[in-house]
Amino acid sequence: MDHGFKTKHFALLADLSGQVRRDGDAYQDAAYAELVDAYEATAEWARALQRKLFPDGFVRKLSKPTDQWRQRFKPYTWTRIYPRQNAPRHLAFTVGIDADGFCVKIDTVSAPDSVRAIYEELSRQDHRLSPFASIASPQVGLSWTFDQLIDWSIEAIGLFEPGYDEIARRLGLASGALHLVTDTEVSRKSFDYWRSALLENADVSGRVRRIAQQDVWFTEQDGEGGAEIKAGLDPLGNEWAVELNAPPEPGNYNRLTAVATDETGGLHLLRRGWLRGRRPAPDIRVPEFISLTGLQPLSVAAEGKAAERSWFLVADLSDPPARIRRTTAAFVELCWAARTPLAQATGKDAVAWAGGGESDQPYVLPARPALDPRVVEQLHGKVWQTLATALSAKEVRYRKWRRAGGFSIDMEIARDNGSPLLVEIKTGCSTSDVHTAVGQLMLYRELFPNLSGHKPVLLIDAKLSSAIAAAVSALDIEIHQYHWRGEGNSRSPIFSDAFCHLCGLAQITELETK
Repeated sequence: MDHGFKTKHFALLADLSGQVRRDGDAYQDAAYAELVDAYEATAEWARALQRKLFPDGFVRKLSKPTDQWRQRFKPYTWTRIYPRQNAPRHLAFTVGIDADGFCVKIDTVSAPDSVRAIYEELSRQDHRLSPFASIASPQVGLSWTFDQLIDWSIEAIGLFEPGYDEIARRLGLASGALHLVTDTEVSRKSFDYWRSALLENADVSGRVRRIAQQDVWFTEQDGEGGAEIKAGLDPLGNEWAVELNAPPEPGNYNRLTAVATDETGGLHLLRRGWLRGRRPAPDIRVPEFISLTGLQPLSVAAEGKAAERSWFLVADLSDPPARIRRTTAAFVELCWAARTPLAQATGKDAVAWAGGGESDQPYVLPARPALDPRVVEQLHGKVWQTLATALSAKEVRYRKWRRAGGFSIDMEIARDNGSPLLVEIKTGCSTSDVHTAVGQLMLYRELFPNLSGHKPVLLIDAKLSSAIAAAVSALDIEIHQYHWRGEGNSRSPIFSDAFCHLCGLAQITELETK
């Protein structure tokens, strides 16, 4: 099916931009009619996207190619999508075309100057640089079918960071307290929807599933209140970081997981900051949970003792499924890290927020020219899974590490005899990847006191030149190369004897991934 956009639409938007509409101008009259078609194509794009991604939402379209006040031609088409009926009117998903191409983004709508100023900071002052906007060139977009345009839009929105509800909170457009849901049916349906997002495209290995594009594994079952999930970073499923179980009695103060609603009708999955002890470790209570994860409790209104509890956000359930998976995975990673102490921090700035990592954002470091970034992301995840599986089997403690501001390291590994390892994994490397990894390993040990005693390791699948290898080694960074066995999806990383010994493992020969 044709999406209705033509090459001439882009040319006309560029040519007439800013011109005042003149009655009786034959060229402008013809161009105006053509651009009305472009606006209608934009509206159809928005309607189809809303039906697939935001079934409870609605669309608001602009039909005129000229602005309202001065009757000047606009350089773009624009249609708004609100994700739910009571969504903040000053914030919307928008789709349209302009000189840069096809664009989908989160944007403000007639917002006060104070709100717009915060938005501009979040969007880096330019929608072409915004982390919650995506652009496809006219050449690429014009080659798509209508269905391909919708699929691209859904994928792009799933990668937006922050998401819609998080942006609304930061802009002060959704600043009221959340209210715990007490309706059993609403709670059950919300948990079922969240579970379906986790199950979508999940890899399955026996009873254990892996969240798509995340280094988090989980099991699921039906309980008295609905979906019950155990999740963690162990591919074998021997240990879990956190349980997220639908409560049989929603809103009960004794339950650890809940659904809450905001003043706009948005639903949010919450978890209390209490992790029950495992191994010989004691329970982790709220003050320690905050200290170890960096998370802050939300303002939540509830009845009775439930109002005294501290609740933390797991996922905004109005987000696209891809972001629900990503934010859930980040929460699980933080819980895993809180449960997995590796080194004693010292100093007032020593607390680092461990957990997330490169799964929080798509892996877009430049690869070899012939290697697609998505392939890099997939292979990088396979290396991480292989190593995590081996460590779990040997009961070696490991975790991801991150801190607010985009600081992240692939893995910390505890050792019985020696300081913990700080491992950065690179796959399909270019020279710039090596520079990035070395910079991370050097900088982080200076910035964060609890990493200062770690042994830095660069785990890489490329053979470095002797000059670069010598320079990296001179920085006291160990370099270990792994190689690949097999072809296509059956490829498995093979680690060197030296690296296995460093981690306290026997040689890893093969990882069986289903």
